[in-house]
Amino acid sequence: MTYRLLPSAEDLDAVRALLDAYRRMLVMLADIRAEFGLRANVVALIEHGYQRVRDETGLPARLVTLGIRDFAQLSAGTDPASVSSLPLDDKLFAVKGAAEIALTTLSGRRTMPYRVEGYDGPWREASPARLTLTGDGLTIQVGVAVTAPAPKEDARTMPETILTRVGRIIGGLSNAALDAVEDRNSLAVAEQALREIDAVIDEVRLDLGRIKAEEHRLTARRGQLQGELTALPEKLSVALASGREDLARSGIARQLDLESQIEAIDSSLAEVAERHGATAKALQAAGAARRDAEHRIALLRHPSPKTANPLAGYGDEDAARAGRLDRSLRTVDRVTGTASAAADASIEDLDRLHRDHAIEQRLAALKQGRPS
Repeated sequence: MTYRLLPSAEDLDAVRALLDAYRRMLVMLADIRAEFGLRANVVALIEHGYQRVRDETGLPARLVTLGIRDFAQLSAGTDPASVSSLPLDDKLFAVKGAAEIALTTLSGRRTMPYRVEGYDGPWREASPARLTLTGDGLTIQVGVAVTAPAPKEDARTMPETILTRVGRIIGGLSNAALDAVEDRNSLAVAEQALREIDAVIDEVRLDLGRIKAEEHRLTARRGQLQGELTALPEKLSVALASGREDLARSGIARQLDLESQIEAIDSSLAEVAERHGATAKALQAAGAARRDAEHRIALLRHPSPKTANPLAGYGDEDAARAGRLDRSLRTVDRVTGTASAAADASIEDLDRLHRDHAIEQRLAALKQGRPS
């Protein structure tokens, strides 16, 4: 399957830099192969060239390993400058839903929109995918299975996620329920909708707490691995100075494993950061839906004259949520063991202060006749 990426100018520059570094790696591997007479010996090429390539090009560890295997299959005499593609695997790129693809470059992960160009085949590459740059055209070709396994009879529908629940509430549930003002039970319906929103807000807070806990766990593990990796070069030097080449070889193998693990953790941290941002926005959106619901219920309980401003007092109900917020934060603490409720309450106060400031700024802009 072919994905046509739609990169920005900065994305395109990052991919060109990645391809240039890959070409430099091919030149270095050609020199190493000639120096040691290695031909297509992948194991020997990794042993003699991996660390040197990593140090001089800054390429990701996974790309260096895939590139060495790719180099071993190149025809003799291939000009590295003519190479316009490089191998990828699921650690170097990821499809982020129906709109975006994340790609690892020398400057970190970059997210680009894409469209599916179609299918071709059969897939004959050793790597799972391949990135190709032709002029300004950027594509990723991925090997896919022709047939999919039949679904199991007892397969269950995928449960609704927190983010989809927030979208459903904002998109329809709260407004549909709260707009039923002509129903004799309109107030009861509206209060039930409000309880539904409260339940979702609590779940979003729990999910956010779990994400923070996962981020903390990954960061701590990365620190442990990085500490071990930092201490290895000195140990390798001592082993070589002592004539223990066998120990040095084992240390290098451990070095490769550590680098691969650290890179995998970095990819996971990037994904966690994306989830954190999406969940935080969902929490803000759910809070906005609740403020709207509270205001509508207040209007149902105390109808104002038709001439009154329907937005009067909007947002004044925030203070009443303090008790519920404290209970939610204590639940997060109990489930995740992360930051204290008092600290998170302070953050909530900071967010509320920021929102109040934004309201004042827009009000000032409206008074001066500027767009808000």
